Amino acid sequence: MKKILFISLLFFSKVFCQNNTLINNEIILKSSKIYLSKAMWFQNMPQYDNDSSTYYFEKSCKLLKKNSSFFNQELAYIYLQRTDFSNINSSYSTLDSLANIGWSYLKKNPKKIENRQLEYDYLTNWSFIKLENGNNKQALKLFSKAISLANDFKTNEQKAKVFADKGNFYQRYKLPNEQKFALSYLSKSLAYYERNGIEKKPLELFLVYRGLLSYHTDKNIDSLFYYSAKMQTLLKYIKKPQKHAWYYVTYGRDLITYPLNGDKKISVEQYKKGKENIIKALEILEKYNINKNTIKPYAFGLLADLYMNEKKYDLAITNYKKSNKGYSLLKNRKGAEDMNFYIAKAYHRKGELATALIYYERYYKESINFEKEINQRSLRENELQVNLLQQDKEIAIQKTKISQNKLIQLLGLSIVSLLVGLLIFGYKIYRNRNRSNQLLAIKNAENELLLKEIHHRVKNNLEVVSSLLALHSAQIEDQNIKDAMTEGQNRINSIGIVHQKLYQGSNLGAVEMKDYFLNLSESILDSFGAEQRIELQLAMEKIDLDIDTAVPLGLIVNELLTNTIKYAFPKGEKGTITIKLHKQSNNILQLVVSDNGIGKSGVTNRIGFGGQLISLLTQQLNGTIKEENLNGTKLVFDFKMKAA
Repeated sequence: MKKILFISLLFFSKVFCQNNTLINNEIILKSSKIYLSKAMWFQNMPQYDNDSSTYYFEKSCKLLKKNSSFFNQELAYIYLQRTDFSNINSSYSTLDSLANIGWSYLKKNPKKIENRQLEYDYLTNWSFIKLENGNNKQALKLFSKAISLANDFKTNEQKAKVFADKGNFYQRYKLPNEQKFALSYLSKSLAYYERNGIEKKPLELFLVYRGLLSYHTDKNIDSLFYYSAKMQTLLKYIKKPQKHAWYYVTYGRDLITYPLNGDKKISVEQYKKGKENIIKALEILEKYNINKNTIKPYAFGLLADLYMNEKKYDLAITNYKKSNKGYSLLKNRKGAEDMNFYIAKAYHRKGELATALIYYERYYKESINFEKEINQRSLRENELQVNLLQQDKEIAIQKTKISQNKLIQLLGLSIVSLLVGLLIFGYKIYRNRNRSNQLLAIKNAENELLLKEIHHRVKNNLEVVSSLLALHSAQIEDQNIKDAMTEGQNRINSIGIVHQKLYQGSNLGAVEMKDYFLNLSESILDSFGAEQRIELQLAMEKIDLDIDTAVPLGLIVNELLTNTIKYAFPKGEKGTITIKLHKQSNNILQLVVSDNGIGKSGVTNRIGFGGQLISLLTQQLNGTIKEENLNGTKLVFDFKMKAA
């Protein structure tokens, strides 16, 4: 009897302890959720406070860590909310460290209660953190793992989220060959969210609009402003200050970059509105003390660009330095490096050439180191890029195969065996061929990126050479030598602009000449301080030429403009210079440069270095020169082009 009583006491004691543990865990979990909701509340406007949010995140975690074996999944969820890459006020390195801690809890989660949606969300968010931090290889690994988890997702909402993540990842990773995938996925996700009401999932829809804006930048101006307007209507449903700041800074950037409504130039009103939007973004960030976010240094950089255009060089330098400091705080080496270049450029324009040279040297040193790391990294990423894309292709193949198998079953076992054999054989051939094509496409994309980077570096290095000439020129008193140095700088700049157009354009093999002549002419007029008294007219359609033709033509136009500015309009007279370039039906490329000045050039007589250079470059292009002096000077060049 005593034995039975003892066993009963043991049993009830164990049950009581288990029940007591469960009750305690429920209390802990409930308290933790209260702290978590407070942490999330402090991430919203108007009460946004990052320190308070962090405090309650830590309190929420601290409670659960007392019995972490029961709360692995809950702890991982808290770390996911705390490291949301799109709402940050921390460096990406800090977010990466926190994400690593959160993942350690998620890995301990028992298989029987695994949460594939949580794992997917965690991995995708972490992959974007890695991407922003410059760890592209690790980002690809994490994102590939997330996509493999998403294969089992069934609901339309889950699929829309995956489409949005794929679109944004492809877009932000900047794989040129995969941009079409980015647009396709973003469009599918957009259709779902807009169909279900923009107020239901505003944060998710905001990221879709963000991806579409990034995709259309420098491609389709109408689409750019269309999605900006869409995003603006969404802001009333969003309380995250970072989202509001992102909208205003990008909308401001677009306003100061692209003319509206088909206008040829940006109006003063539009320019002013763009500046106001950029300042508004900075005011939001200042109000909520958001310092560790890429929006802030980016906005300072844009503001500095505006002051550069207004020739307010001190303000430009101040804002470029703020941008540099912001990128450095975030450990964004590329952003900080670029700002060194622009600071140097601002000092150069201001006339403080010795200081400009210091910043040019900093930029050059950092860019060389960064270039080496980029090249080494890109070689290691090719295989991962192939694997990521292959998953998408295999999913499509698997769906097709399933539907085929259902049909084949109706035809009998013997026919099934035959067709399956043929399918396997065909699939292997397709896969091998497709894999080879992908490797080739990625290699081509890598080469294209490398060529763009080469053109970028050549352009920047030419600008450094130009700055060195300016530095030496400042130490020379002889005006004739100074003029010769200025002309040398303009010749270097004419070549540099060609490389700039090549890396900025979509066609690495050709330069759009109308835009090139416009930039070149504005640069030359600015160097002589003649932009107010001389009007430039480009009477030509858009025309693409290869670099071997564009560079000599640019040098010829540079010499002609320099000669015209110096001699055609004496005593500061006003005048007009007209440039025409068009292809004639007989395979002749005709360049016409005319002015309404006093009517003397001396070019056809090969007077001076400039005249000799024009003559040599004309011969190089198999061309002829004809000069007319009637109501000014008109020079006509006919170049015999090679047959296509």
